[in-house]
Amino acid sequence: MDSAIGRFPAQIERPMPIKFASPIVLVPELFTTRIHLAALTGFLANNGWEVYAPDFRAVAGLGGQRALARLDFHGAASLVEEAIAAIGRDVIVIGHGIGGLTALAMAERGHVRAAIALAPAVPGFPSPLLLRPATFLALLLRRPLAPPTGRGLASFIANAETFQRQGLVDALTPDAARVALECARGRIRLARFGEAAPRLIIVGDSDPFSPIERAGLLAGEIGARLVTLKGRGHWLIGGRAIDTVVSEAERFLTRTLGDELMIH
Repeated sequence: MDSAIGRFPAQIERPMPIKFASPIVLVPELFTTRIHLAALTGFLANNGWEVYAPDFRAVAGLGGQRALARLDFHGAASLVEEAIAAIGRDVIVIGHGIGGLTALAMAERGHVRAAIALAPAVPGFPSPLLLRPATFLALLLRRPLAPPTGRGLASFIANAETFQRQGLVDALTPDAARVALECARGRIRLARFGEAAPRLIIVGDSDPFSPIERAGLLAGEIGARLVTLKGRGHWLIGGRAIDTVVSEAERFLTRTLGDELMIH
């Protein structure tokens, strides 16, 4: 259902009955929107989760294309923090790609009970999704970064259902080049173990943008649990991966948060 959270347009799902005490906030990958998160939103709602999928880009771009071009990781994280504050409850944050990295950062904030990163961007890894000639051109011209094309695009949506791919491609949108460069250059720091809420990282073993070796190092550095999905690439928010992703997420949350997670 389309609604709003504070100044953010949002898709909000409140299933009947709601089974879990904490709602989930979803944070998208670069170039993607709540349209791309629709399958994950629906799957979680069907399992009894209250789900919020805010349109962060609608607010980030209020000042036009130049405002989006100026957006850095701190600014993007602040938008997520603002949405959580508008919800006014303790939440669980789940993000994909750069959104996954943002989710891990949100675990350091108040009102976040746990964070789950799906195929997260890894600080210091020059991912071909983030660090490419178009990134530097966008920064030079002070404009948003265009979505990937060619092989990069094919790898990006490789695990999406075939019949959905053209629609997913058509819905991609330019995004913040500064965020991409900050991540690829390793300028983003996360709190270590014990300084944040529990964190889970889920990656596919065939993801060129979040390689399992790099994701494993990140998990070790911050004390996050790591789950690897065999034969899966970057698109963990749909396709055949989604069932396993949600099952692993729920297993982690149940073990970590225990009885407090359930509505009695």
